[in-house]
Amino acid sequence: MKIFLKTLLAVVVLILILSASQCNNKSPSPEEIKIYSYTDSIINPPDSFQIVFNISVVGDKYAHVTFKDSTVWLIEKLGDSRITFFIENNKDTKIILSKDTLALKGGFHYTFVANNNYYSEFTTFYTQLTKLNLDYKTFKHKF
Repeated sequence: MKIFLKTLLAVVVLILILSASQCNNKSPSPEEIKIYSYTDSIINPPDSFQIVFNISVVGDKYAHVTFKDSTVWLIEKLGDSRITFFIENNKDTKIILSKDTLALKGGFHYTFVANNNYYSEFTTFYTQLTKLNLDYKTFKHKF
């Protein structure tokens, strides 16, 4: 019986040690990804950033972004897929269903729009933009 209890205790301690080693909850530092509110004009953002929209009230919410250089960006919806999210320039509108890669022009004003007309359970919506190391001039999907 003593051997059984010692073995059982050893197994429990081993499980606790292994479980604790998996709990590396290093939170990202605030410098890693900058988060902007949709209510602030975003000018010359960093290479990776997020925009947070307050969508607790029905209607369009507008974020205004101007990029420093002409580059290719990965644009991702981080929230629920039912939220309508799109980008506008002066001529066109591009709906972002989940994520899209677009070449965006430097010095040009873009409007990112989040809309929650149907779902009252949502209060915030995040989107993330990440600069990609792709050639702007040869990239076909310019917006």
